[in-house]
Amino acid sequence: MEKKQPTEETQKDKRSPKERIATIEDIKLRGMYLHGYAFTADATPIVFDTAEYQQLVDQFYEENKDLVTPVIYRACRENYEFFMTIVEKALNHFIEMEAAAS
Repeated sequence: MEKKQPTEETQKDKRSPKERIATIEDIKLRGMYLHGYAFTADATPIVFDTAEYQQLVDQFYEENKDLVTPVIYRACRENYEFFMTIVEKALNHFIEMEAAAS
């Protein structure tokens, strides 16, 4: 029987909690940055770049399939606040993992 070569997906699973925290923090900051553009000086909401937001959600899902179900992923694509809540939950999960390992 031939040994399988590691795929990109299995390599991601081997990242340390510290590495995953860094990537999730990056996604969180980019999401907050996008949302910052969603309001004008007089607090009138405007539509932010939907394509960029969708890419951010897609990246988060691809990198965290072990935590995010397809149903949650679809909900994240529809709702910014829900997405940011899920990002925060994932971040807290890996911070707790790292603290437990120390």
